[in-house]
Amino acid sequence: MKPEGPIVRLKNGNFKLELADDHRRLLTQLIEQLRDSLTTTTDDANLRRLFPVAYNNDPKKDAEYQRLMRDELLESRLSAIDVTVKMLAQDAEITAEEIDAFSRSINSLRLVLGTSLDIAESDYQHDDENEDEGFDDETDEHLIQKELYEYLGWLLEWTVSAQSSGL
Repeated sequence: MKPEGPIVRLKNGNFKLELADDHRRLLTQLIEQLRDSLTTTTDDANLRRLFPVAYNNDPKKDAEYQRLMRDELLESRLSAIDVTVKMLAQDAEITAEEIDAFSRSINSLRLVLGTSLDIAESDYQHDDENEDEGFDDETDEHLIQKELYEYLGWLLEWTVSAQSSGL
């Protein structure tokens, strides 16, 4: 029997999101905060992974790339956020386009949070034996952010799994 998580693909190809109301509210609040950050600032260091460097060794080429592509990338992220906020507000079947927007929004949140926590994917471990190491002198806020980072990763994993299940 296949385990069911918070997101499942339905027989008709659509999806169902099974999240508690408080989780939906939290995600909505976080995604709206991300929207606010994206629309009110251009130099927040925590947003840098959302607008990655295209040319590491050529600042002139990268500046030109950013000039040409940043607005398009920003528009795409804001559009995904709008779809996700609407999707989270309803308890209905989700289309492939909506689940894609949801996964992109969750991934964006995770990238920003990972940047804030200074987490690189290559050095982040998911094994249980190291789960509690290094937490003794961390602040409660830092621990909450790490738990949220884990939650978003878990949610993203289920989302991608559901998207892949029909392939």
